[in-house]
Amino acid sequence: MVLILLVSLGFLIYGRIFSARVSIIVAPSIAKVKIGDREFGASEEVAIQSGEYEVSVFADGFETKTGRLVTKADETANLHLYLESNSSATANWYDEHDGDALIMGEIKSAEKLKELNAFLEKEPVLRQLPLTVEYFSGDYSKYVKYVISYELDNSERGFYLIMKDYTGEKSEATFSKLREMGLDLTGLKLEYQDFTQDRLNYRPE
Repeated sequence: MVLILLVSLGFLIYGRIFSARVSIIVAPSIAKVKIGDREFGASEEVAIQSGEYEVSVFADGFETKTGRLVTKADETANLHLYLESNSSATANWYDEHDGDALIMGEIKSAEKLKELNAFLEKEPVLRQLPLTVEYFSGDYSKYVKYVISYELDNSERGFYLIMKDYTGEKSEATFSKLREMGLDLTGLKLEYQDFTQDRLNYRPE
């Protein structure tokens, strides 16, 4: 009975001390991850004390990445990253190791999505694009006048607008809806695309 109580108490104390977790997903799979003074593999979920740690990720033939990791009790912190080759011996590593290439691709996609979401926090109106302006013909068939979308770029605003025109009118009034939605169009680049030839073919669902 005493032994059982001691073991239970030990697990309880361990659970309280190591109450934070870290999800480690790193490419290449030969990489090692050092968090504080503990070392882990490239794909693990580990229990750790809450706090702030120096982190390094390294593998022979690849760059070493370093940084800081903050962990909180009862939460899981993500340590998801990939290393780039810095040696001719590993220059084609991701071409030759499909599993690592897949992990790298997923991490890149997650990074791009994170960047996009951060950008859309600054320009929330863009979440409502593409904007389609429609009209009804004499027989009440529905057609498209314009479709307004956006693309990211390296400009000061970080994006530009694209207007697909199915009428040939190039109407400035098309953007009034965007202004009503709160988008500042001052100095914003517009790319005009003439889709007049398709105006009777494109019917929205």
